[in-house]
Amino acid sequence: MQANKIAVAGATGRVGRHVVDVLEARGHEVVAIARSRGVDVITGDGLADALDGVTSIVYAATGPSPDEREATEFFATATRNLQEAGQRAGVQRIVVVSIIGIDKLTAGYNVAKLVHEHATLAGPIPARSSSARSSSAGRPPWL
Repeated sequence: MQANKIAVAGATGRVGRHVVDVLEARGHEVVAIARSRGVDVITGDGLADALDGVTSIVYAATGPSPDEREATEFFATATRNLQEAGQRAGVQRIVVVSIIGIDKLTAGYNVAKLVHEHATLAGPIPARSSSARSSSAGRPPWL
């Protein structure tokens, strides 16, 4: 298996930390994208440097609010910033972590998450959606 340089947006979160562990165990170089690591997907601070040489992004970041409007704003801004910075850096693909059955949910945060998925898939970098169970136990089932 060829090792790649992979960025994980939301690398310190409930899903992202497990993604980091699995990718590192498989020999990939992982770039942790998280505010606590000096990289902010909302302001864009540190994003260009973090994505330098990255081939793929696993997009597992979530916003600080369950409110539909605030979460939608978070996802729209973060997605735009990741797509733009990623395109400039030559990122080849994005995998957006979604929620099983998200297309059937119609209120609150779930609406924002669906907007997030659609915006990522519509961006200039080839993307795919991978659903994760909405639970904090164990590693994501798609890894």
